[in-house]
Amino acid sequence: MSSVLAIQPLPKTYSIRILSYDPLIIYVVGFLSWAERNHLLQLGQPLFERSAVYVDAENSNLYDSDRTSSTAFLPDEDPIVRRIIKRASEIQGAGQRFNPHLDPLDDYHNGSTTHRLTTIFAIVEATCEKCGTQFPNLNINWTLEDKSWCNYVECDNTEALTVKAVAGNALFWKSWDNSGKLDDRTTHAGLPPEGGIKTGLNIWTNG
Repeated sequence: MSSVLAIQPLPKTYSIRILSYDPLIIYVVGFLSWAERNHLLQLGQPLFERSAVYVDAENSNLYDSDRTSSTAFLPDEDPIVRRIIKRASEIQGAGQRFNPHLDPLDDYHNGSTTHRLTTIFAIVEATCEKCGTQFPNLNINWTLEDKSWCNYVECDNTEALTVKAVAGNALFWKSWDNSGKLDDRTTHAGLPPEGGIKTGLNIWTNG
């Protein structure tokens, strides 16, 4: 594919399914195309650095031995990145500040933070099993739901909501409840990609 064709706007091909109304969690099928995923991997490869847990008041990165993943913050001037950010704004709302970055997730970590209003987490690549995104404070009895959900979630896990890592698909969730408090039900973790690899794209709106 030529670079000219690669940056042309794509028709809206993704579809949305409401996974949870309260807290709001939306499953997005087809958020990233194959060409976009390949481009993101090539773009991010030379930019990967060890993931910090958070940045302190002195703007220094703080690390945790339990988090062994790497992160690549993507240049927002890249035309493909800009196109994906625009797509994210259709879901998260325009006028927000978006921070796109790639995470090859090889650890189990808490991804919640008080500064992220909403999150889109898209799977760029996944060659692993049982390596999805888990919300330990949520549980759904999937035997009472449409069986098609089992394509996207671990239906046999009723103790926690676990969303499968499916390349190209994405999750959207709100981190705050309607009273303006951090919603601990959206505490989440990336399950370790045993037997393979997993790379995800995070797009946040910040408060």
